[in-house]
Amino acid sequence: MDFIILMIIAIIPPIGFLLYIHHLDSIEPEPHGLIIKAMLLGAAAVIPAAIIETILGSLLATSAGSGMVPGLGELSAAAVNSFVVIAPVEEALKLGVVLLFIWKNANFNEENDGIVYVGASAIGFSLVENILYVAQYGFVTGIMRAVTSIPLHTFTGVLMGYFVGLAKCAPEGKSGTGKIVIGFIIAYLVHAVYDTLALSGTAAGLLIVPLVIVLIIFGLLYMKKGARLSTRRWNKTEPGPVPPGASAAEPQRGQGNVRDTGTGKFKVVISRVLFFICAGFWALLIIGIFVPVDGTSEKPFDIIAGGVIITIIPAAIGLVLELSYYRQKKNRAVAS
Repeated sequence: MDFIILMIIAIIPPIGFLLYIHHLDSIEPEPHGLIIKAMLLGAAAVIPAAIIETILGSLLATSAGSGMVPGLGELSAAAVNSFVVIAPVEEALKLGVVLLFIWKNANFNEENDGIVYVGASAIGFSLVENILYVAQYGFVTGIMRAVTSIPLHTFTGVLMGYFVGLAKCAPEGKSGTGKIVIGFIIAYLVHAVYDTLALSGTAAGLLIVPLVIVLIIFGLLYMKKGARLSTRRWNKTEPGPVPPGASAAEPQRGQGNVRDTGTGKFKVVISRVLFFICAGFWALLIIGIFVPVDGTSEKPFDIIAGGVIITIIPAAIGLVLELSYYRQKKNRAVAS
């Protein structure tokens, strides 16, 4: 029973993010089989990643506590390990899955598809990594990874995927290599900074929470950009005949935007994603309180206090965005 609970904790967060990315890809949805292929290949990339990281780690002697820079100790070792070993290897493999196995597929035909496929590859990678960590370290690790590591892999994949999509749809005669490089560098730097904080063993590790929140917000913004590009691509058609009973001024299928992509509405999208993450986090905490897992010795009060500390910032940001959205909506209603 304990093993089943741990696997549920490990699997639900990555799958939830994958379903959300797929939900937003509603203009010209990608085939489920191709998305699953990208995810499974991303999952398989964990094996070469482990091998390469082990070899590089041994060559560079960057194990915890080695102190690569005098006076900095574990922080310098964590930085070298993150920037030279972990982040470049993992982000390159997640990107390589799409470039090698998805890039030439006919279904990869718009900018937003880069977000879907690279995001799926990143989620597949994080899913296997999450299962391994949770199986080894238990419930608390699963909770922490659900709100830190899983969003990290997902949204670095989203950011990198956005630029891969731009490269795929670059005008004829122009190379998109520069866009791919930009996307990779962004994902690499964010991942490396995150791992440096996580592995430092210092108070700097607390900066992971604001880093992940900022990453989620930017990831959602770029998902919005991808949706806009998708809307423009598939809705630019010549106006058709007006159906009987319809107003000539009413937009017909294939005209205009399918959804409101205004900044005001996007505030509520971000806020509800943050609320969803917080709610999922607390659901997992409650499971841990009422269904104890072997190896978890934390008292209920300590678990609840930790949950409050971790979720108070994203919940507060979500509340501010939600109130701002409804105030803006009210002002628009009064103005009209």
